[in-house]
Amino acid sequence: MGFLAATLKKELLLLIRDRVGLVLLFVMPAVLVTIVCLVQEKVLNPTTHVLVLDNDKNEIGKIIFKGLKDSDNIIAVKGKDVGCDTEAGAKALVNKGQYQFSIIIPEGSTDFAFDQARLFTLGKTDSHGTNGKQITVYFDPSVQGGFRAAVLSTVSKVLLCLEYEIKLRQAVFPTDRRPDATPPAPWFDIKEAWATEFGFIKMPTSVQQNVPAWALFGIFFICVPLAGSMLQERENKTLDRLRTMPVPRFLFIFGKNAAYICVCLIQFLFVFLLGKFVFPLLCLPAFVVDGPWIAVLIIIAACAVAAANYGIMLGQLAGSYEQALIIGPTTIVIAAALGGIVVPVYLMPGPMQLISNLSPLAWALDAFYDILLRGKQIKDVLPEAGLLVLFGIAASGVSHISFNYKK
Repeated sequence: MGFLAATLKKELLLLIRDRVGLVLLFVMPAVLVTIVCLVQEKVLNPTTHVLVLDNDKNEIGKIIFKGLKDSDNIIAVKGKDVGCDTEAGAKALVNKGQYQFSIIIPEGSTDFAFDQARLFTLGKTDSHGTNGKQITVYFDPSVQGGFRAAVLSTVSKVLLCLEYEIKLRQAVFPTDRRPDATPPAPWFDIKEAWATEFGFIKMPTSVQQNVPAWALFGIFFICVPLAGSMLQERENKTLDRLRTMPVPRFLFIFGKNAAYICVCLIQFLFVFLLGKFVFPLLCLPAFVVDGPWIAVLIIIAACAVAAANYGIMLGQLAGSYEQALIIGPTTIVIAAALGGIVVPVYLMPGPMQLISNLSPLAWALDAFYDILLRGKQIKDVLPEAGLLVLFGIAASGVSHISFNYKK
């Protein structure tokens, strides 16, 4: 027991004296989490500014503006409220980047729609031909194609619903062309629900997406200083002197594991405190864990076991510190890319989604999302925690085989 405590103390002292290693373990994850959360805050919770130039000043213009106004993350502004009353002015404001897009509703759109509905009711024609009203949508040149397609599809569906509604109203009330006429009530109501076990709608924020992801990424980066410590002990013959002591070798390895597992827990606590108290000062949502904390500790401990044993395996297999410095970060970055740290797994192609199941970071991140977003309990994260522990045991086994072979 005394040898184990001495080994633990030795590892912690070596780590404290290694200032570069401390920066790598604590400052790097904190900076990564902060920057990524700040960058992705508007990506995961986008705010779109829309300029509506309503030249119709009747029912269609009012309905389109209300639909945009009631949409989430859309700030709709009327042209008259910002002193813009011409199509050229609206186009210029969008081109300057003040608005992501602008909708131009032509004059007489409502009267035209009711005229077309009356003709349709009489069975004459429903073809707009060259006399159709054209609603123009101007986009900011920097807006991506997917966003433009989504906006155009939404506006088209709104106009199509309006067209059917006006046709129905004209068929039921042939002489009623009042803009404020009450439309028929819908037979069915559509309810939107989220597939979550929480009792309320829980939207993931950029902080909930990135704090666990990059905290796990930082935990696995512990393999670099751990491997460096083993290589240093091998080069200065410290390992040979330790092997002459009358104690089992597994105590020496267990002491290293225990020291770096403690560091991983402190590292996650540091990132959690950063997300809890510092992020609100940066106008970011605070990092909150609504699920059981024991489940979070189980995930972190299992991840720390996997990362520490991977570092020991790297230190045993690498022939020099330079090799460990190249192999370690490279493999961790690859595992992070496959595990959904950089790009969510569901956005990857089908074959890449299958390959991502091989990444330990994917197991840990999925377990975190089970707790933070899906309302899962302790038993639900045990399979992923078991996979991480098995990964650590496998890495430890490879280290043992390599050690006996080199010996």
